[in-house]
Formats: sequence, structure tokens, C-alpha cells
Amino acid sequence: MSDPILPHRDDDREGTSTATHYANVAPEHVQELEASAIPAAVAADQGVYTANKVDDLPEWALRHVEKHGTGTLPALVYPMVHPDGTATGQVKFVPGSVTNADGHVQKYVSPLKDQNPPKLPVLRVVNDPAVVLIVEGVKQALAALAWAPDDWSIYRITGIWSWRVTGDDGAPGTPTPYLAAVQRQDVVIVPDADAATNVRVFDGAAALGKACEEYGAKSVRFARLPGGGKDGLDDVLARLADDDARRSMLASWVTGAKAKPADLDKRELDKMRRQLRDRDVARSVAAVAAQAGDDRVSINVDEDPRQVSLELVDALVERRGGTRLFSRDEGIVRLRRKNDPGTGGYLVVKPLGNRGGLHRELLDVVQPITVGQQGARPCGVSSMLLDLVDDHPDRFPVLVGITRSPIVRADGSVNTTSGYDPATGLYLDLTKDVQDIDVPEHPSDADIQWAVVLLRDDLFAMDGVGGYDGWVFQDVADQTHAIAGLLTPMIRVNIPLAPILVFDGLQRSVGKGGAVDVIHKVAFGTPAPLQAAPKDDAEMEKRITAKVDAGATIMVLDEVQPPDGPSRLVSAALTTATTSQVHEGRRLGVSEMVCLRNVMTFYALGNNVQLPGDVVRRVYTCRMSSDRADLETRDNFRHDLDTWVPENRAALLRAALILIRAWYDRGQPPAPRAFGFKSYTEWQRVIGGILHLAGIRDFLSTVLDVRETADSEAVDNREHWEWVAGLFPVGTRFGASQVVAHAKADPDAPAPYGLSWGDVDAKVLSTFYGQHPRWYGDLRIRHDGKLHGRGKAYVIDRLQAGVTAIPAAPTAPPASPGPRTGAGAAPGEVIEFTDRHGFTQRAARTMPSIDGKTIAELSGDAS
Repeated sequence: MSDPILPHRDDDREGTSTATHYANVAPEHVQELEASAIPAAVAADQGVYTANKVDDLPEWALRHVEKHGTGTLPALVYPMVHPDGTATGQVKFVPGSVTNADGHVQKYVSPLKDQNPPKLPVLRVVNDPAVVLIVEGVKQALAALAWAPDDWSIYRITGIWSWRVTGDDGAPGTPTPYLAAVQRQDVVIVPDADAATNVRVFDGAAALGKACEEYGAKSVRFARLPGGGKDGLDDVLARLADDDARRSMLASWVTGAKAKPADLDKRELDKMRRQLRDRDVARSVAAVAAQAGDDRVSINVDEDPRQVSLELVDALVERRGGTRLFSRDEGIVRLRRKNDPGTGGYLVVKPLGNRGGLHRELLDVVQPITVGQQGARPCGVSSMLLDLVDDHPDRFPVLVGITRSPIVRADGSVNTTSGYDPATGLYLDLTKDVQDIDVPEHPSDADIQWAVVLLRDDLFAMDGVGGYDGWVFQDVADQTHAIAGLLTPMIRVNIPLAPILVFDGLQRSVGKGGAVDVIHKVAFGTPAPLQAAPKDDAEMEKRITAKVDAGATIMVLDEVQPPDGPSRLVSAALTTATTSQVHEGRRLGVSEMVCLRNVMTFYALGNNVQLPGDVVRRVYTCRMSSDRADLETRDNFRHDLDTWVPENRAALLRAALILIRAWYDRGQPPAPRAFGFKSYTEWQRVIGGILHLAGIRDFLSTVLDVRETADSEAVDNREHWEWVAGLFPVGTRFGASQVVAHAKADPDAPAPYGLSWGDVDAKVLSTFYGQHPRWYGDLRIRHDGKLHGRGKAYVIDRLQAGVTAIPAAPTAPPASPGPRTGAGAAPGEVIEFTDRHGFTQRAARTMPSIDGKTIAELSGDAS
């Protein structure tokens, strides 16, 4: 080993340093060195100086000034040399002024890899040294040089891992060959004081010790410094004011050096390494996120797939749940806005469809990270993780549907704010003009009266009232039903089912289309989306499924009554949709079923609409008729509704909401009702109560009459029943063959609904009677045993005036001495009872006829 390259002066090492020794060092740097127990002579011998201008810096350091500016100066320069005499060094710029590519502050900067970075700079080399001291840190090594005995060789490492040569791929590589200097020497490594708490320092020191052994060191030990945190040798020595104390302390560290950097067992080290790895990954991930320049959540996708998938789901739920992404039909769906210049666009529900859709949603909120030897880098999300995320729809809010109307919840609270409503599962897509309408919590009588005037007397004004042209409702009930049609969408989510509102024009050009259009413009802010009612039931099912699947809450069917055929409301798909709280159907274009909650409100339009039995029980009507000759040319309207409704939509909606809110606020008072609207009793209770409280009368008062007159099935069968009753008086038994025989003899005989006498025989007619046991008006045809032991016998029953139903008589036993009148019921006696729907019914009290012997006859007492 050669002589020391930079000699020191022993006579200047002791005592207080003088300013002359720091001729090339700025005052603030003088204080810094003295605070690190570095005497002036040692600093001078090592060439330490202050660079006040750019020209004073080593060439390799200029790049930092070019990048960060002259605010980095003055800088403290530490020249260094390798054992082979080549120059290197480190520079300490103004604290905080220099950062690396990751944005972290660099305390010291070194030459680049290809510019001879410091690997094992030498401070002193002596022949046959008592010990070879390898000290971590720039100033720590200078302090050791100052207070070490003359027979110690001293080397410096600038960082605990800086003794490794960086490979071409940028990864830390092999130990520096300069470690050959430790061959056959006793080596003491001096790491920072945090070797016991910082596993990176512990592992770096231990790895350096192993490398020294591999280079042939006689022994390798580790000095353990007192202190805490990142204290170095210089910090501890600086706390000792006496020079001899510093020499003694340094010697004791070397004498007491141990075989390990700190007393840590494998369990402790493994735990510290895991914690360090987690911190490094977090820092690396944060650095990638900072480079991305957005607010996405960075997630390391290299970890446990289950945990990662849950983190991805949580990020989606937090950033998109309830605003864009929802749970629907056991899958994740998203809301998308369709562009429509006429309506300003509207929201629809769309399944994510494929992995690409889910991937896009994830990448909007998440920055996936993978971590390798080079640190973290952005990546995509694997198919396996996408499938795991897709399997968690239950974590998202449930979407029931989309509405452009404000709503009233089941507790009576009003929501007029756009966005998802957790209480109902509806997403409110409101236009700005109706958002946050002020609806009083406790509407007064004056509020209710104002609302009634606006809705009934302005919006749905009857023709001729006040001298103005208006709606040609056939009756007050039809006006009331139009108002009910406006209120229903606002409470529909709270009730199981709602009937179809049929706008029935008794002649053309009565304004039925205008009426439903006004309802839609007020409730939803757009013209009514009319669609022609399909002829085919399969097509009807497809359209309803498509509507429900898209999250729609309303469907308007036009032209439901063709002039030359049956009503298109005769549809199994439609009747099912109006009586089922859950809709199930096949999604269009795929072999996949949807099963969704049904909150649809249905409207239908037609002229002289026929309503067969299965349909008539599912509708209420708004009939429109007028005998005015100028029906199509009149123009003396109170308002031009095409402009007045859009301009006053907020006020009209407020009026509707006031009526609804008032009913809830006043305890949901019931309204009297003449009948129970089967399947729609809750709708009848709520809408009927709201209208009754507001003084809007005749709700559903025309329903029974419509069932009598508009039900073509009921009309035809009632006529046939009456004809049969003329042939066979009440109580007379007859057979289907007898009826057919009379029909052949009477060319005007009315056939049952849907049948033609040319195609009817006794078997067909008997089957028809068996399939239609209901009352038509006050008549019914009832099975009454066998006729002379051959075909089925039937009898006609007729209700007494004011009686709504009578119990069916049981079929008589085959063996009978003859029918006799039962006892126990006075002539015309009527009883009242409550049916299973809670409605009061009245029926004649009768006893069945007696076939066979009575108990008295069996006992011999016939008196």
C-alpha cells in the first residue's frame, strides 16, 4: 500500500480551530464543520472548500446548477480520491435546493456512474495498520480521521450501500474491487447509530462485512455508536468538548466492536425487512402517482389477489358508486348519457358489457402499479383481477331506475335534488329549472288551494269553464284521472303496482295525445315518448323488457285500438307487467334473462278503446269527447300549453308535490271508496287520499261503468247470458246442446265473446261456460251436476237488486228424491261480510236445496 495521498498536520489537529485554516470555507460552512468535530487542519488537508459561484464547482456537479439554478449556491465541496489515486468527491448544495428525478431532496450529490462515483475513498493509509476503519458518511469519516491514532488506515463510504458497483442495467451489483485493501487486515466498520432500528443500515453494514471477508479480511467487526436516529460518529464526538475524550471514545468503539452491527435476531430482522419493503413500495407507488399528475388511487397489484381486488372495488365504490356505477340484476352497471338535442340528453343504464368496460372504469379512478427491481411502474389490471372485481356487485348501491321527476319517499319526504336517492334506489336526472324546488314541510290550506287551482283549473281546465276553450273531458272523473296520472310517477316507487291510465278518445282530435304530453312535460320535462303499440305479444314483451332494463320508469303506448281489430292492450306481456312487482324477460340480443324490480307507470292512447276482461281490471280511463263542430280549429285557450307548461314547469311540479306532501304531513287520511281496485289497492289508497284531501272529486267513479260498457268481453257475454236466461228461467237446468239447438233456430242469437255459432257445438259451448263462471252484470251460468246422466247441467243465477254476490250452490248428489227449498233464510234476507281484501260485501242469505232425506225424516218425524 502506498503512502497517504493527503498528509495531515498533527500540530494543527488539537485545540480551537482558527479562521485561517478555513480560508476557502464560508462562515456558515465553518460552523457546520466545527459542529461535526472536524478540526480546521483536517478540513484543509482534505481540500474541503466553499463554491460560491458556478466556476468553483467540479465539472460533474454543474448539471445540478443547470437544472435547479444558482439558488443551490454556496455549496460545500468535499474532494475525495480512490485508493488508485483517481479523483472523485461529493458536493453539498444549499439544503433543500436539489431534488432527484422522484422529487426527493438530495443532501449530497456525487458524480454519475460513468463519471467515477465514490465507492471507497481513502483518507489515510498506513503500512501494517492496527486496524482498517471503514466509516459511513462524508463528515463522519473526516471526524474519525481527526481523532484516530496514527496507525489506523481510514476509508470512507458515502452511503451504507455505496461500496457496490452499479451494473449496466442500473441495479446494484458487485462489491468494489477497492476492498482488496482489507486483505489480511482487522476491519472495523462504523455505520450510523440507527443500525439497530433501521434494517437498511443493518443489512448494508452486514453485507459490507461479508464482502470484506470475501476479500480476505482477517477479521470483521462493527462499532456500535451511542445515540439515536441517524446520529453518526461526528455527531457523537461533537458532543464531547474535550479532545482526549474524543480520542478515547473512538478507541473504545473500535476495541468494543461486535460481530454484528446490532443485537437483532432473525424474527426481528424479518419484521423490519417487511416493514421496510412496504415503505419502499409505498414510496415508489406514490412517486409513480405523482408523475401521473392526477388524483387516481395508486394500488400495488402484485399483492394478494383477494386483497387487491377488494381494494380495487373499494376505489370504484368510493369514486364512482352512486354517481356512475351501481348494482343491478346481480351485475355492475353504469349510467351513460345519450345525446339528444331535443331533450338535452338523458341517462340510460348500460351493463359494463365486457372486461374492457370495467377496465376503463378502473383506470379512471385507479393507477395500477407493479413493483420490480427498478421500483414501481404503471401497469394494467389482469383479467383475473377484473373477474374478481366484477364478482362484487353487492358492494355498489342498488339502482332501481332513473327518473327526470322529483319524488316523494315512503316517509313523505320530498326529494328535488339531482343524483342518487338511497331511500328509493332511484337516480334523479333533473333539469336545472326544477332542482331544489321549495316544497313546504307543512303545507297550509292556502298552499293546497293554490296547488289545486294551478293543476285542476289552469293545467287541466275543462272546456268552457270561465269562457275559455279547454280539455274535453267527458266527466269530472276524467279530469281527476288526468291529475292522478300526473301524480303517480312521483309516488310510484313507494307502491307495489299501478294501473294503466288509458286516454280514450270517443272521437278523433279530442286531445288525448296532448293530455299525456302535458303530463310528461310537467313530470319529466320532455315531450311524451310515444310508441305505437305492437300487434305481437312477443314484441310487447321485448319493448317492456328493454324499457325496464334501461332503467326507464314510464312507457306510453299509442294507437292501442286499431279500427279493424282487437285492442292491442290484450297482451299477456302487458297485463303481467302491470300486475307483477318484478319483471323478468330476455335481454335483447343475448341469451340472458333480466330480473328487475318493476316501477313502471304505463299510459295508453286510443279511440273507442275496447277493454276485454283481463285488461279492463287493470286500467282507469280518461275519456275525452265533444260534440263541438270547431273541435280542431278552436283557439280561445286560457294558456298556450306548448309554451306555458315549460315556462311554468317548476310551479306546476311544486303544486303536485304540495298535494302529495300535505297528505303525508296530515297523517295519510283515507278517502271513501265504492269498491276495492284489486291488485292496486295501495295505489288507490295513496292517490285517492291525496286527491280527496285536496277536494278533487270523483276519483275512480267511472271505473265500474267502464268495466260494464268498455269491456267487450263483458258486453258480449252479458248479452248472451241474458238470451239464455230468456230461454231457461232462473233455476231451470239446461244443457249446452239445448242452447246450440236454439241458436241454430234463431239467426239473431248472440254468441259468447270470441265465438261464432258456425264454429260452436255443444262441447265447445260447455267448455266455454266452464271457463267463464264469473258474473256478467247480475247474471251468471253455473254448473249444476249432470243432465239426465249424460252431459253437464247448467242453471242461470240472477242477483237480487242491491246485492253484489251470492254463494255458489254445491253440486247435488246423484241420488235424490228431488230438490226442496232449504230452511233458515227469510225471503230477500241480505248479509254483510268483509272479503279478504278488507272491503265490505253484501250478499243474499240462502240455504242450498235439499236432496235426500232430512234428519227429521230419518227419525220418522216429518212434522
